[in-house]
Amino acid sequence: MKNLIRRISRKKEQSLSMSPPRYSRLGCEEVSNNHPRRETRKGCVPIMVGKCEEEEERFMVPLGWMNHPFIVDLLQLSANEFGYHQQGVIHIPCETCHFKLVLENIISSK
Repeated sequence: MKNLIRRISRKKEQSLSMSPPRYSRLGCEEVSNNHPRRETRKGCVPIMVGKCEEEEERFMVPLGWMNHPFIVDLLQLSANEFGYHQQGVIHIPCETCHFKLVLENIISSK
């Protein structure tokens, strides 16, 4: 599982140049929309969250959280919807407010 996460993380870092510059802050440093940067902060995985493209928001999630049960459940939801061979940034089909609550719960449980 850890090797899979590392491979996904490397692929995501390489494909960021094609991703939209939308960021949210939870766990990793925020990148300003005024000066968007497309690289990934070391130790973080970019994840696009939203049910449709217009509502998608980009989150930078610490790599260490990728094996947390809440994140694993959301990744399984993503795999069920899009398959295991997603190109580019990981997409999770859930409401952004739900994803923010999940991340806040992870933060508060530490």
